[in-house]
Amino acid sequence: MNELNELDHQLTLAINGSDSLFWDNVMYTVTDTFSWSLVILTLLIIIFKNNTWKEALMVYLTIALLIFVADRICSGLVKPMVARWRPTQDPQLMYFVDVVRNYRGGRFGFFSGHACNTMCMAMFLSWLFRSGKVAFTLFFWSLTTTFTRLYLGVHYLGDVCVGFTIGALLGWIFYWLMEHYVHPRIGTKRLISAQFTSSGYLKSDLDTFMTIIFFNYICVLIVAMTLGIG
Repeated sequence: MNELNELDHQLTLAINGSDSLFWDNVMYTVTDTFSWSLVILTLLIIIFKNNTWKEALMVYLTIALLIFVADRICSGLVKPMVARWRPTQDPQLMYFVDVVRNYRGGRFGFFSGHACNTMCMAMFLSWLFRSGKVAFTLFFWSLTTTFTRLYLGVHYLGDVCVGFTIGALLGWIFYWLMEHYVHPRIGTKRLISAQFTSSGYLKSDLDTFMTIIFFNYICVLIVAMTLGIG
């Protein structure tokens, strides 16, 4: 166990930080949930547009409950129970960690809430939309967003891996519960038109959603360059 823990420390330090102010700004911006506000707004609009208002409400409520449960399991239960220091807070490691803008997070980091929350959303929405391109984009978003936590030194690699696993499981469970008990029509909208996915979402709307995600990345890069110049 000690050897595994030491390997986790070494891998985390290898990923953590860089000598680039540009990448420091990118990672610090991407890790902030507020920077994804436009993506979240677009998601809410697409769900509303492609469902009746009652169906959309059921999806909204399921997503809200999913995020609440994921957060409570992580921050309310596991983190205080396991009480594993974040790298930036660990007395044995904190002085070796490259810190950006003095951001150190809370005391405990097992498991990663960012990894859990982004992965549960990626898994849930992939089942909801039934589009391979969207699924790839969502998992890419989850991975890159979570990578920032390693770069910033606020999580160990082990924290992230466990967060991904629990998040994926929760996302699948909540979609399954919604499909079978809350919103039975959600997985049975078999439309003949090639304009829709098998779950009834307009492919053009999902293309817009993916475009907004990548546009958001471009905006982050522009902001990072601007801050770097400043």
